[in-house]
Amino acid sequence: MTSAGLLGRNPMPEPGEYFDALVAISDPGKSVSKTHLEFGQDGGAFWISDRYSGNGTVVREPDAQPRRCEPGKRYRIVRGTRVDIGEQFFVVS
Repeated sequence: MTSAGLLGRNPMPEPGEYFDALVAISDPGKSVSKTHLEFGQDGGAFWISDRYSGNGTVVREPDAQPRRCEPGKRYRIVRGTRVDIGEQFFVVS
């Protein structure tokens, strides 16, 4: 099964795009872009992709150096990984 969504302050698909979920993040400082990243699941693996956000996305896997995501590229994310989006973050569990 493949599913995908968008995450940001006010995530909106581009014309012709369809997503299963639009996840709005409260960020009074506006460090998170309106549509900051795309996420999904493919074959049981969770992935994210930065949508050319203003402040970028950083992946912090357990016991690894932080990686700044290249916009438009998919990154597989393992459990326990912290994903920084602007001044906000979430942990994949």
